[in-house]
Amino acid sequence: MKKKIIIITITLICLIGAITSIIVITKKGKSNSDKPQEIIEPIPHENEEFLLNLIKTVNSTQQDNYLISPYSIEIALNMVKEGVDEETKEELIKVLKERNIKDVSIKNRIGVANGMFLRDKYKDVIEENFNNTLINNYKAEVVVDPFTRPDKINDWVKEKTKGMIPKILDEMSPNFVLGLANAIAIDVNWYHLFECNNTQEAEFKKTDGTKLSVEMMHNSYEENASYFETDKAKGVILPYKKYDSKGEETYEEGSQLEFIGILPKEKVSSYIENLTIEELQKIEDNKKEMNKDYHLQLSIPRFSYDFDLGQFKKVLNSIGLKKMFDSEEANFNKIITEENRKKKGMGNLYIDTAIHKTHIDFNEKGTKAAAVTYFGFKDSAAIMEEFDTVQVEFDKPFVYLIRDVDSKEILFFGVVETPNEWKGTTCKEK
Repeated sequence: MKKKIIIITITLICLIGAITSIIVITKKGKSNSDKPQEIIEPIPHENEEFLLNLIKTVNSTQQDNYLISPYSIEIALNMVKEGVDEETKEELIKVLKERNIKDVSIKNRIGVANGMFLRDKYKDVIEENFNNTLINNYKAEVVVDPFTRPDKINDWVKEKTKGMIPKILDEMSPNFVLGLANAIAIDVNWYHLFECNNTQEAEFKKTDGTKLSVEMMHNSYEENASYFETDKAKGVILPYKKYDSKGEETYEEGSQLEFIGILPKEKVSSYIENLTIEELQKIEDNKKEMNKDYHLQLSIPRFSYDFDLGQFKKVLNSIGLKKMFDSEEANFNKIITEENRKKKGMGNLYIDTAIHKTHIDFNEKGTKAAAVTYFGFKDSAAIMEEFDTVQVEFDKPFVYLIRDVDSKEILFFGVVETPNEWKGTTCKEK
């Protein structure tokens, strides 16, 4: 990432599978859960672009709903990169590569924030260049505190994610030196809202064959929506409303964000394992815009959940990031020099804590989603009709992404295996 870039985004498709959706595109013409999951070790993916490495490695550890923000993770890692040196820096550059990442912020609608949390006893030894780079290039908010408690970090996270992620830390380590965090939150409405009264009970079939009764939303489109089909998947592209610089809805053509729902022809896990940049490009190349000849009927379930990537550190290890977590090999001399560490009686500086949490609420009105990525640093010295009809049924797990329309940066990527269960509720009660 170039230093002048304030915010880093990742381009990809937020995949969330598991929705009982029915898509019918018509052309005029002739007839025709709550159980804890077992811990699964991540499978290393080190030979592709960062985005695919990350998605495939995370996917290898999951069996149910999950959601990550590649955008947030990449920004946070780039902030980390500003403080590394020598072999630790080489490792990060090899994994991340240099990329010109776009800012996607829209006031009151898409918020991206960076923070540095510094224990006050180390304020005088933090390298000025590192501090200034985070402030000037990343617009990072700097919080200096004794940090005997995690309240100020949790409060920052809660504010920047609009309350969707209320906390990330339960306690502070006595060896804590500093923390770096990125948070992103979106609150956007559909260009075409789903009618609440059209949400009905429907059947959804999970990967293991289990059938669920889910909350199925329905909508019809004659414009401002797209359908696509490749040799590996089919699905829809739905725009969110366009917002002005104040975050107010406009009636102008176009949209800043779009939702891409992908229904693989094989199992979701296999589709992601074999996912390529070329496959993602095929979605764009094969899409059909809705118009007077093509109409779309869509059925897609509501889903909402929180996700904590508990194996975040293992995932990053598996894609090639190891030295920055090693108490002996990590080199963060650009944050605190060896000379200044010795003056303070410190050992080596390394990353001990890696956290990635997300939240999503996908409903008739639109989508609210948030993510936070946090890295905590420690001091090693203290270690211890008549129609041609194409029909697609989203009645099994599928993939989705939320991305920036112009830059194609992927803000969220997820899989839905378990949508919201039907409990006889109505939209008015939501």
